[in-house]
Amino acid sequence: MIAPITSAHKLIVCHECDLICMDLPLATGEAASCPRCGATLYRNGSANVDLALALALTSVILLLLLNSFPLLSLKVQQVTRDTTLLRAALTMWDDGMHLLSLLVIATTMLAPAMQIAVAIYLLCVIRFGDASRALGAPLRALQTLRPWNMVEIFMLGLLVSLVKLQHMADIVIGPALWSCASLIFFSAALTSVLTPRNVWLWARAADNKTAPTGVTHG
Repeated sequence: MIAPITSAHKLIVCHECDLICMDLPLATGEAASCPRCGATLYRNGSANVDLALALALTSVILLLLLNSFPLLSLKVQQVTRDTTLLRAALTMWDDGMHLLSLLVIATTMLAPAMQIAVAIYLLCVIRFGDASRALGAPLRALQTLRPWNMVEIFMLGLLVSLVKLQHMADIVIGPALWSCASLIFFSAALTSVLTPRNVWLWARAADNKTAPTGVTHG
């Protein structure tokens, strides 16, 4: 448990009840919880910059595969047609669904790409560059972009469509669909380790030439 603040310490605010608590160091595997509402504030895990960078680079590869290969192929009466994510969005535009087409492009292509790019920038600055550089702006941009990354929503809608189409045509799952499923997993893992708290811990450690483990939020 983290006790309420009683003297001059580093502070942390509970994300559930806004109680100001002391930010105490934890051993690996331990978790800090709010003394008032019991919410988990953070855990001291084994995440580090190299792990986060590996997750980010893997996400880049998966995002490229998602946007380069067919999502699925439909075979109807000996005629086979496949589609990519961009082609599906453009088809929506041609059919007059302009807003939906823009939303698909923004939430499944642009937002994930920008989020991963900002994450790689932050990690590269900490890992290879000058960690004392201003990280506030890109970190705020990362937090702003995260709600717009809706690859998992697109995946859910695609699965619903597959269920409805399975009696109308032969469906062949394309490489992009598997990449989409993998991207959801790796993006979630990257989000869990690339928290604002971890960024500042890693930046401070880089300045001090130390290598702390990361802290993940509960």
